[in-house]
Amino acid sequence: MKYKPSRDIPFAVQELRTMSPSAIAEWIRGHRTETHKGITTQWTITSQAVTMWLSRNLEVAEELEQGLKDRELDRVSISTGIFENGVFREIEPVKKWIMELTNRGVKPVIIDTWVNAIKHVCKGELPKGNVIASWGLKHPSKLTLEDAKAFIYEAKTRGIHSRRIRLVLRNFLSSRGIVVKSTDISGELEEDAGQFADLYVSREKVYELLAEIKSMNLVAYQASFFAYKTASRIHATLNADSQFLNYEEHKLTVFEKSSSRKAKKKVIKLLPDDLWKEMPLDRKGLLFPIEESKINEIIRTAMKKVIPEIEPRITRPFHFWRHMYAQHMLRSKNPDGSIQWNTGLVARTGNWSVEALERYYGKADQAIVDDYQRNMALKI
Repeated sequence: MKYKPSRDIPFAVQELRTMSPSAIAEWIRGHRTETHKGITTQWTITSQAVTMWLSRNLEVAEELEQGLKDRELDRVSISTGIFENGVFREIEPVKKWIMELTNRGVKPVIIDTWVNAIKHVCKGELPKGNVIASWGLKHPSKLTLEDAKAFIYEAKTRGIHSRRIRLVLRNFLSSRGIVVKSTDISGELEEDAGQFADLYVSREKVYELLAEIKSMNLVAYQASFFAYKTASRIHATLNADSQFLNYEEHKLTVFEKSSSRKAKKKVIKLLPDDLWKEMPLDRKGLLFPIEESKINEIIRTAMKKVIPEIEPRITRPFHFWRHMYAQHMLRSKNPDGSIQWNTGLVARTGNWSVEALERYYGKADQAIVDDYQRNMALKI
């Protein structure tokens, strides 16, 4: 039978219960043929062609997607379809939870992250590609406290940090009226907390990376160097303005993000001499006039060349500088050569909480603590 998109794409969607262009294209290639010069062959449609047809026929696409949602929501038994096409967010307990989080002022990006976390729990998917083979599929309205405990157990036995998912599970289960005690699902840090502890690049490599960026784009380099030296986030950096420069004290006031209900936080950054020399002091207005997408693209390109071994793990290229600030500041040396690991001081300079630093980079080794106590004991 010859391929006809207005007939076959909707039919494939109903048959497969998915709006995935690649799955639809694969179905059509396996079920539709064409005849040319007496020779019959399979139709060679691509996923891009399916995507284009759906974008040109938005009303049909919306009806098909809504139909899939309604079909999955009406199902008695659970299927993989509830995790596709936005169906998961429409399931009553998840929908209610999203509404509660929104009313509390939780940012949409955080809500999306939490909803995806619960989705992974329901599918038995642990971080780093780990899957619980015996888990099966669990409906979010039937997820129990015992399920949550079992999931956390599986994470811990595999050495996977579970604090974030523990907090999300407590929040979701509580929104369904399930009483969750701290003894059931603890929100405390793991002893070996530090999910970015091994994401460390030497100072030499950092400067090699900066040099590569400088060869590509001067503004991208200046913004990156500023962020690395001051732990500034991307929005504070790209909105840094010359009117807030203190030329006498070599300081710059930036405005860091805060919670959705509060004004941005004013933070004064001290610019060390090596950074001050690289600052565009003659530029008026925005100090780093470059688009966020462009600077991230430049940094990503440079990372692939200079640090290809860890580049895939870096989800936000510009935020890498803030991580490196923390890593290098925590490991800065005392005059006698010993490592400081002064979490409190680093937290203050980078506007972290001590708890956040320990969550991301771990606690100081006991040897560092002992060394610090010895040195301080000599001063009292």
